[in-house]
Amino acid sequence: MPDLSLLLLTLLWGSTFTLVKGAMEIASPGVFLALRFGLAAAALGLVALWRRDRIGPGFWRDGLLLGLFMLAGFVLQTIGLRFTTPARSGFFTGLCVLFVPFITHFTLRRPVGVSAWGGVALAVVGVALLSSPFGGAASPDQPLGDLLTLGCAVAYALQVAYTSEWSPRHPLVPFTLLQVSVVLAGSLLLIPLEGARLDAGRWPELAGVVVFTGLLMTAGAFFVMNWAQRHTTAVRAALIYALEPASAALFSWALIGERLGQLGWIGGGLIVLGVVAGEVGGAWERR
Repeated sequence: MPDLSLLLLTLLWGSTFTLVKGAMEIASPGVFLALRFGLAAAALGLVALWRRDRIGPGFWRDGLLLGLFMLAGFVLQTIGLRFTTPARSGFFTGLCVLFVPFITHFTLRRPVGVSAWGGVALAVVGVALLSSPFGGAASPDQPLGDLLTLGCAVAYALQVAYTSEWSPRHPLVPFTLLQVSVVLAGSLLLIPLEGARLDAGRWPELAGVVVFTGLLMTAGAFFVMNWAQRHTTAVRAALIYALEPASAALFSWALIGERLGQLGWIGGGLIVLGVVAGEVGGAWERR
């Protein structure tokens, strides 16, 4: 059930690349993120007030650090989407799956099985083929967008690895709320630095994206992520998250017509194969 929850979450997450790309034409990154995470924090705050869970030692340190990883990832990804395409953003974000085993093995000293390394390798090759990131740049600013999104992947890898480590120690709703609140605070600080921009004439269009990404893909998604990673390893979670670029490419093709060629389909197949190899091989190794 935890792995299935992460799978469904990942497939839905793929839709956000194209939606956020469109939102960047209406609002600046800080404004959009503040609206998105403000709505998510309000929803989680209401649930937290109703539940009144008690917090324990290490709650603030662990939650703040995960929130900072999340903040870095979202800011770098959102700004990067101003300069690169949704599919390329999906590729570089998907490289998170490559970094998680190294963090888990060398920093947290957790064993990583041979099947997991093999699954990661297949997934990374698949992601590369899927989005063809090394083709000619569509604009002079595209390399900057790619570099920012690569930094986002490192931040997300730290978040995935340490969520599995720290989430089981703390009550779920307030722990998720703290992480979301850190991103909200960072987004508000970003607004005066970037030159706030909001096209009021397209507010209804932006509102739909804010509601979808804020409630479902932030409050709901990170609640599910923190819950599911209590019951699975960081590397298995990262392998499932590797499906996100495939989902992003499909949504990008369906919504804005970004082409998915033969190599893209092969890449998508390799990502799925990598996830299956990691899951089945991990079960065999445990036996």
